[in-house]
Amino acid sequence: MNNRLSENEQAFVECFSRFVNGQMGSASKVGNALADDHRYLINEKGKVVFAFLERLANDYQKGRYDQRDEWVCQLAAETIEHLVENGMYYRTLNND
Repeated sequence: MNNRLSENEQAFVECFSRFVNGQMGSASKVGNALADDHRYLINEKGKVVFAFLERLANDYQKGRYDQRDEWVCQLAAETIEHLVENGMYYRTLNND
């Protein structure tokens, strides 16, 4: 499996990191605005969100977090576990 990002994907990751690191005013407003999109695009955004949550959950289970991200990693782990237990989500991350 190729885990390398395309040039466009890498540019997005870097831009998004810069955005949340000082340019964003309200996570709630941005989240709501992201949901005000074409239905197909919302579904595609959801795939990114769940891949992110699954990675954070895996990091939490492996102890790969610190005090700065413990809350979000634990929350992601609880969320993913609940969804898996209820047959609503199937893990896609290779549990390395």
